Amino acid sequence: MRSECNLRDVASATIKQYGMLEGGERLVVAVSGGPDSVALLLFLHDIAESMRLELRVFHLDHMFRGEESAADARFVEELARCLDVPVRSVAVDVRSEAGESGRSPQDAARRVRLGLLERYAEEIGADHVATGHNADDQVETFLMRVIQGAGLTGLAGIPPVSMPFIRPLINVRRYEIEEYCASMGVTPRNDSSNLDRSYLRNHVRHCMVPFMTVEFGEAVKDVILREVESLAIDRDYMLGQSVQAFDAVGRASGDEVRLSVEGLSSLHPAMQRYVVREAWRRFMPDEPNLAWRHIVDVLEKVAAGNSGAKLDLPGPVTIEREYGELVMRLVAGVDGVREGEAFIPATLEVPGSVAIPGAGVVIEARVVARDEVAFGPSPDAEYIRPDAKTPLEVRAPRPGDRFRPLGAPGARKLKDFFIDEKLPRAHRKLCPVVLSQGEVVWVAGHRLDERFRLRQEDTEAIMLIMRPPG
Repeated sequence: MRSECNLRDVASATIKQYGMLEGGERLVVAVSGGPDSVALLLFLHDIAESMRLELRVFHLDHMFRGEESAADARFVEELARCLDVPVRSVAVDVRSEAGESGRSPQDAARRVRLGLLERYAEEIGADHVATGHNADDQVETFLMRVIQGAGLTGLAGIPPVSMPFIRPLINVRRYEIEEYCASMGVTPRNDSSNLDRSYLRNHVRHCMVPFMTVEFGEAVKDVILREVESLAIDRDYMLGQSVQAFDAVGRASGDEVRLSVEGLSSLHPAMQRYVVREAWRRFMPDEPNLAWRHIVDVLEKVAAGNSGAKLDLPGPVTIEREYGELVMRLVAGVDGVREGEAFIPATLEVPGSVAIPGAGVVIEARVVARDEVAFGPSPDAEYIRPDAKTPLEVRAPRPGDRFRPLGAPGARKLKDFFIDEKLPRAHRKLCPVVLSQGEVVWVAGHRLDERFRLRQEDTEAIMLIMRPPG
């Protein structure tokens, strides 16, 4: 066993090993109030002066546990104040969000948390987001993915760095984290839901890992961690090769991804699986890795089948063989994770333009002087305040989207807005939505968001235009 309170040395070595920090960075530190994130904050605060780090704390109350989670938020806010670190604390009814999206509460919580962290980091110009994942998390993740049937990509575990996220405690053991917090005179909060063994991670943590350590000793964790490190090296190499292989046999454009069946079959079976995984990553970049079973089914039931062979993938995605190609696309008119989404999200620079083949339009943005602003009857042109955060995003409507229609007293669900506008369901999925840092700016061709309307003092405006291609 390593010496007590060894966290500083191990975490500092990890930062150096993976080049996480050079000095002078601004960091968002994700703090739940539990031991891992509290230790992370205390450690980073301890080295902040010597490394010239500027820290910001972010806390999300998922509102799962009522007063208990509200007390977590107060604890984090007080700890940040004691350390003289600015804190952003946000409460989101994640259970309600999950109900609207059709996701599990845990998946919805992860997505909300990551999205808010990235948005806050962009807002304040942070270089990285630091999270408290540790070595025991790595062991548990490996065992979970063995049970779930993950391939190399999953078994390689939690990466120490996946921009913008860094994980300085990824080599630190949980007992060292607890000792470090005690040595700093801080008693973290304990999440009661971590004892609920109906969740796979908790079952692994409280049943499998203790059994293994009793039967094989604590050293079994070291064996798993060495295996994860080795697999991570293999994974990085294979992922690099799969990108090249995909570029040779596939193409992603608009609202679909296509793979040449002949080109795919010419690859080594291992690389075939990686190319299918890469196709999924390009098509659904915000979704978890495609499960091994789905990948095998794609190859055995669709690629090896006749033209017309078809398979439903997670969410509203389908893959079909069309003669000599496999075509991955969104299912039209499906209620689900992304209800009827008809095209892949795109980044819109200002100035710039993006083609949206799925909707058959181009969205253009440019900066104009105030005296060039000319409001007209066309719903396909709009002007927004010049300080909107860019680049903008253009995507299809999603369940749970809300905005404040121009002139309306408050926010509304986009779905309800469409119903009031009497927009046919088939047309809704083709309606581009322009966003700034996750906030709806313009429902193209329909309504501006009140929060982005021009102000009297604005001397410039961002002009948004929706037009046919060409």
